[in-house]
Amino acid sequence: MFPSMEVRWFYQGTVPVEVAEWFHSDTNQAEEQPSRVDYYLYLQEIDGLGIKLREGRMEVKRRQCQHGILRFHERAAGLVEHWRKWSFELSMSEGELPHSLVPISSWLGVQKERQLRKFRVTGDDRLVPVPAGEYPERGCSVELSSLRVEGQDWWSLCFEAFGDESSLRQTLLLVVEEVLVCERMPFPLDARASYGYPRWLASLSRSLQSVDSHPKVG
Repeated sequence: MFPSMEVRWFYQGTVPVEVAEWFHSDTNQAEEQPSRVDYYLYLQEIDGLGIKLREGRMEVKRRQCQHGILRFHERAAGLVEHWRKWSFELSMSEGELPHSLVPISSWLGVQKERQLRKFRVTGDDRLVPVPAGEYPERGCSVELSSLRVEGQDWWSLCFEAFGDESSLRQTLLLVVEEVLVCERMPFPLDARASYGYPRWLASLSRSLQSVDSHPKVG
C-alpha cells in the first residue's frame, strides 16, 4: 500500500508557453518521462476510486479523505486529497495490454507526456532536489503533464507527497510553498479546476457520452 497526499489541477488545451518555460527553467531540474498510454476503467459517477492499467500493472487508487480547499497564495488554491494506492503486476507483456481490455469500451486510454521534479524532505524539513527515478523515504513529486484523450488536449499540474502518512500534509505544504510561491508560478491555479483523476475522468465520460448521444446532421 502506497499512501499519498495530493493537489492537482486540470485545464483543457495544451500547456501554456509561460508554464512550460517556468517548469523547465535552469533552477527547476525537470526530467522528461517516456510517453505512455494508461487505460482507466469507466466508473461513471465515482470520484473517490481509480482503476488503471499502466505498463503491465494494475493500479487501484482509493481516496482516504479530503482536506478541503487550501489557498496557497492569492493566485493558487486547490483541493488537497489523501489517497492510498495498491499496485499489482499482470501476467502479460506490455505489447499485449490493449488486447486484454475486455470489453474495450469499458476503458479509456489517456496518452501522457510528463515532466517530473522530485524533492527529498529531510528530518529538519529541508528540501533536497533528487533525480526523478530516486525514491526517498519522505518526499514529493511535482508533475507537469500533457494529456490527450479522445482527440482532446488537456494539461495537468500535480504535487504528490509520499512517505509516512503522519507527515504527508507537512511535506506537501513545504514543496507547494517552494515551487508555487518562491518560484512564482506564472499561471493562476483555480480551485474550480482542482480535483483528482477519477473526477476528471468522470466529467470526460459524461461529455463524451453527451456528444455521442446527439443526432448527426447531414
